[in-house]
Amino acid sequence: MPTNNDNETVADILKRKVGKIKQARLDPGSPSWDDIRSETWASIKRKARHRKTGYQTFRKLLSDPRFDKP
Repeated sequence: MPTNNDNETVADILKRKVGKIKQARLDPGSPSWDDIRSETWASIKRKARHRKTGYQTFRKLLSDPRFDKP
């Protein structure tokens, strides 16, 4: 599976992932998947580095090959 491109939106990345990725438990106070759909991968990585609530989890889930569609 290709790696995530910085200009891709979360919606684009989710098209390559299995649906169960959205069932993962998110941190209290995290935005929802719908709230971040239009954010770019670069934005997700930047917010994760700045430790914004939930974004480290989003980065981990969206980059994890276990959730790639076969």
